[in-house]
Amino acid sequence: MSTHRDGSVEDLSIRTGNRKWGDSLAQESKKITFGVRIPVEGWVPISTPSPDFTYFLRLAQTAERLGYDFILVADHLLNWIGSTPKKAASTQYLALGTYESWTTLSALAAVTEKVKLSNIVLCNLFRAPSLLAKMASTLDIISGGRFVLSMGAGWLREECRRYGLDWFPYEERIERLREGLQVIRKLWTEKRADFLGKHYRLENAVLEPKPITKPHPPIWLGGASDSIMRIVAEEGNGWDLGLAGSPEAVKARIDRMNEYCDKISRRADSIKLSHSCMVVLSDTKDCAVNLVKAKARDLNTTMESFMGRHLVGSPSHIASRMNEYVDVGVRHFTLYFDRDLRNLDRFASEVIPQVG
Repeated sequence: MSTHRDGSVEDLSIRTGNRKWGDSLAQESKKITFGVRIPVEGWVPISTPSPDFTYFLRLAQTAERLGYDFILVADHLLNWIGSTPKKAASTQYLALGTYESWTTLSALAAVTEKVKLSNIVLCNLFRAPSLLAKMASTLDIISGGRFVLSMGAGWLREECRRYGLDWFPYEERIERLREGLQVIRKLWTEKRADFLGKHYRLENAVLEPKPITKPHPPIWLGGASDSIMRIVAEEGNGWDLGLAGSPEAVKARIDRMNEYCDKISRRADSIKLSHSCMVVLSDTKDCAVNLVKAKARDLNTTMESFMGRHLVGSPSHIASRMNEYVDVGVRHFTLYFDRDLRNLDRFASEVIPQVG
């Protein structure tokens, strides 16, 4: 959806001559889906040995075999666990490091066949949008049309500083994200693209081959500010709310975003709403408490806050909690599991059938 200067709204499925695509995305937005986050940054609490690529392969293939819908990889240059927007993670986690998002996801595309692939979420500051469009198109082709683009403005200043990348005030990061999406969409859909923005430009640019997904891969956005919500309402097929908190907190954000949709006469239920959370499967209270204590400590939060944001307890309790999120509009869950792959299996067989 795109808004003109006169305030009128243009349905992207009409603009691209593909209403069927728009209808399929609307149907997809209502389906409840489940994604598995690949732990490229390690586990919480910190574990030795840290995960290696052979584990990522097994995790991705297991998730696909069990019927999960997505595998997702974080996009960071530094390990983010325990970070704040202005402060890097602890020395312990920094030393653990993290795998690069695009190369990891491309390798996982080659060993899977059906599961959708996405980043959670791509930082617009790390790569030029024109390069990003090319990388995404290539990955969509490699994967047979399974890629979903998920973009954000960037939040961890310290990794830009340490890697020598430019960091900008929030308003400019939002401007760059909005322009970047325009650049990407042009390159994906036009034979020769021209663009002259405040921050980016194209001159007779040709992107070939185009993505397999027509007219282009779905575009999700991550973030919780009003500025992000406006972009979601105007341009997004999905919205990753991240670690948004309790169902009540999530509902407040969704209600706010719905107001922006109303302003441009867009149906809010055409946007897929995603919530991210860690999973602590445990049948005994004592075991759950011990696991949560360690996780909350490493994430610089309280046990109460952790319990409010994440999924902790027995399968039936977790399913009940997830249904509270479904009731307020969430239709996708990005799940961060512990090391034991048996929990992935148990969640698929004992939790997912009870959700929705």
